[in-house]
Amino acid sequence: MADPKLSLDPNDYADVEIDDSDNPEWTDEDFAKAQPLREAMPDLYARLTAEQDVALKLSAETIKAFAEEGEDWRERMAQALTDAARRKRAA
Repeated sequence: MADPKLSLDPNDYADVEIDDSDNPEWTDEDFAKAQPLREAMPDLYARLTAEQDVALKLSAETIKAFAEEGEDWRERMAQALTDAARRKRAA
């Protein structure tokens, strides 16, 4: 068994009863009433998921590589960055 302080594997932790009155275990009723954030707090969800304008310094070579393939190079570059971020999070 790995050191549980360093492990993200749930199998490395003992299943123990925890009495936490400030954070009780959810009941079937709690789960039935639960809503996704986008429905429960639509304004917050919109702010968290909105696209943001940023300024980047990119090499001419990088810009040229995307621009050579068409006028939608900014959208394709943004998608490439989004895909890279998802791969990084999944790693």
